[in-house]
Amino acid sequence: MSQNRACSVFAELPAYTAAVAELPVSAALVDDAHRAVAVVPGTGDWWQSMLAALAGGASAVVLADPVVLPRRAVEPDQWPRDVPVIVERPRLRPDIVGDAVGARRGSHARMVTVECAAPAVGLDGAILDGFGWARSLIGGPLSFRAGIATAQGRLALLDSGADDGSVPASLMGTPVGGLHGGGLLQVLALGEVRTEVTVDQPAGLNRVETVTEEGALRAPERYESSARLALRRAIEACSSGGPVADLHDLFQDMALTWALLDA
Repeated sequence: MSQNRACSVFAELPAYTAAVAELPVSAALVDDAHRAVAVVPGTGDWWQSMLAALAGGASAVVLADPVVLPRRAVEPDQWPRDVPVIVERPRLRPDIVGDAVGARRGSHARMVTVECAAPAVGLDGAILDGFGWARSLIGGPLSFRAGIATAQGRLALLDSGADDGSVPASLMGTPVGGLHGGGLLQVLALGEVRTEVTVDQPAGLNRVETVTEEGALRAPERYESSARLALRRAIEACSSGGPVADLHDLFQDMALTWALLDA
């Protein structure tokens, strides 16, 4: 894409039409997906919607806040590697993950715990992103070791499986009533450096605190909307042609979620 030409965006979600309006130089709305960044809502059978966008000639896809699909509903190997997919995960924003990981300055986590709370209908999605936070702070893929499901919630025990010293992780997901607008995540990474992440979707809060021997540091607040960030990343992916790991990471986290749901 030329630097002087706006990227075509096919989007019907209000958050994304607003994001296009906020990026008048780099983005322009169009009426179909052909040679455009196609925004696919993450509700319903979003896998088939992504394949439909691909069949329509989309040059890239933004998958907006995907729900957890049944294992049989997706076939990751079907997706061509030359069509980038940006996955918008409001509870797992890449800029905030970057703040949390960067503040550790290469210090490895020795243990990670994640607590998720959400209405029953949205708990699987919160668990999905909780696994993503654990993977990000440990710095690699996780192996599912055990899971327990009760009426009070779900518990997963995991580890990094690293040959040079496996890092344990745990995740607890609890259904709660009276919570609207998303879920709550509390993430704790322990080691020589302590990282505490709080994601409170109803309150619109994303807080990252890092504690080292030098003291405590809180990352600056991010004001850009999650949709605008995802759209900017999609435009950059189209321009650079570089690889995007979002879909691979999503399916890693979804495999762990399936394992827990099967427990």
